[in-house]
Amino acid sequence: MTQPLTGLLKLQFIRYIIVGVLSALLEFSLLVLLVEFFGIPYLRGNFVAFFLVQIINYILSRHWVFQTNGSKKRVEFPVFMFFVVCGFLINQFGLWLFTERFGINYEVSKVVAIILVVIWNFVTRRLIVFKKIDSKNAL
Repeated sequence: MTQPLTGLLKLQFIRYIIVGVLSALLEFSLLVLLVEFFGIPYLRGNFVAFFLVQIINYILSRHWVFQTNGSKKRVEFPVFMFFVVCGFLINQFGLWLFTERFGINYEVSKVVAIILVVIWNFVTRRLIVFKKIDSKNAL
C-alpha cells in the first residue's frame, strides 16, 4: 500500500470512529430516553433510536468520513439502507438475545449490540457502500 493511501485510510478510520462513537452515544441515549422517560418497550425504542441515528450517520459518513460525491447517490443510498437494515437485525437480535435469553440489563445488552454493528457497518460501508469507483466505471 502506498504511503498517501495508508494515510488516507488512517484518517478515514479515525473519522469513522468519531462518527461511530457520537452515533452510538446518541443511539444509546435515545433508547434510554424512550424507555425510561416515555415508557416505550426497549425493542420498539431501539427501532426508533437506531433508524433516526442511521440517517444522521449516513449524512456524516457520506460527506465527512468517506467523502463521496453526488454522482452515485441513487445507487449508494439504497445499498446503504440495505446494510442498515441488516445492521438493525443484528442489533435487534443481539439486544433481545442478551436481554431475554441471558438476563442482562437492556442497557448493557445495547452496548454489546452496538459493538457488533460497528464492526458490520465499517466493513460493509468501506468495502461496498462508499467504495470509490473509477470514473470510467461510474454508473
